[in-house]
Amino acid sequence: MLSAVTAKPISIKGKFTKTETGYSTIYLYKYLGNAVYVFDSTKYVNGAFEFKFNDVIPTGFYKIGFDKADAITLVAGYESIVITGNPDIERSMTITGSKENDLFHEYQKINKTQNAQNAILNQQAQQLQQRPGMTEELFNIEIAGLRKKSDSLNTAYSAQMTKLAAEHSGLFMTKVISMFLFDNKTAETFFTPAEFTDKEYAAGDMLPSKVQAYFQYYVTQDLYSWKAAAEKLINTCPAGSDNRQVFYASVIPLFTQNDLDYAKGLTNTFLKEYPKSAEAKQLKASMPKGALSIGEEVPDITLTDINGKRLSLSSLKGKVVLIDFWASWCGPCRGENPNVVNAYNKYKEKGFTVFSVSLDTNKDQWQAAINKDGLAWPNHVSDLKGWSSDPAKLYNVKGIPATFLIDQQGKLIAMNLRGEDLQAKLAELLNKP
Repeated sequence: MLSAVTAKPISIKGKFTKTETGYSTIYLYKYLGNAVYVFDSTKYVNGAFEFKFNDVIPTGFYKIGFDKADAITLVAGYESIVITGNPDIERSMTITGSKENDLFHEYQKINKTQNAQNAILNQQAQQLQQRPGMTEELFNIEIAGLRKKSDSLNTAYSAQMTKLAAEHSGLFMTKVISMFLFDNKTAETFFTPAEFTDKEYAAGDMLPSKVQAYFQYYVTQDLYSWKAAAEKLINTCPAGSDNRQVFYASVIPLFTQNDLDYAKGLTNTFLKEYPKSAEAKQLKASMPKGALSIGEEVPDITLTDINGKRLSLSSLKGKVVLIDFWASWCGPCRGENPNVVNAYNKYKEKGFTVFSVSLDTNKDQWQAAINKDGLAWPNHVSDLKGWSSDPAKLYNVKGIPATFLIDQQGKLIAMNLRGEDLQAKLAELLNKP
């Protein structure tokens, strides 16, 4: 269904202050989950363009630009809107004639403030560890105070968003805002019935983000529970719907590292149901063809660490190293972290360390998770590209957590050891007379 109904033709006009771009065509891209595809194109002449439609178009998130990477995100559907500004400077862009984009702008502004305030608290938490004379008791008191401030910020944020949604009922953006009001949610009520059937919920990256939160906070952290949850989500959607397609694309990457056969089977079903889906084809093509071989020297990784310095895996030669691909938003990763911390503390004096590669996209969230989980080893790196992380591609990582245990010469000993299995292998390697 559409957020509003109108029989009038609509247009999306633009006038960019930067007229010399080298392009003669500009594109309107449409979101389907995380995927973005060309919806329409028009001529770009002297900084001006106009998309014309005889009727409303599906309401949702779109991008306008000369390529996907640098395009401007906006809400489009049933309103005629005008865009002005310099496309190279996002803050200069102005969208008029649109209640949806006014609300989108307000939503972004509140989120920006919230993220900045949380970043300050995360920085304060990190600085506690370096404060002279800091005892464990004092540290716990200070952390409790920071958590209280964080809870207060989150309560105020939720109240702001609730108020914003109440003041703008009936808009697409109101749906987006309401999706992430998690107060008093349970596993059964986390998704609303409309999120499985109303295609507007698939017209952006909202469902993929919500799926990640669902598996992190509301699903028991074992493969049986994850499979049951994945199948329930997919099968609740109508056959052939946009929503079902987005749920498929969102859950498959969760299994590619921990149960490849299941991920391949789910991908084949996805492609059978949606034979024209570019995302289904991409998932099929990206399935691991073969893993690194035991005894093989692993590729080097050089990335920026949490302090902005370059760090290479090869600099740790001479130690037994656990290469750990993880992310702050990954529930199974966070669940496994206590086991990794335990192994590190037990064997660090015997030549063992951890090289953590984060698939985060937000540095503050990455840093906060390091502090909260007590990941005390110094080797934390990330290119903040999420699933597009270069090391993840190099190591053919399609799901996390993913670990690679290497010996003192950088050769692969084992993969995806968890808990007691990791402890047993380290004891075998390092508890030698």
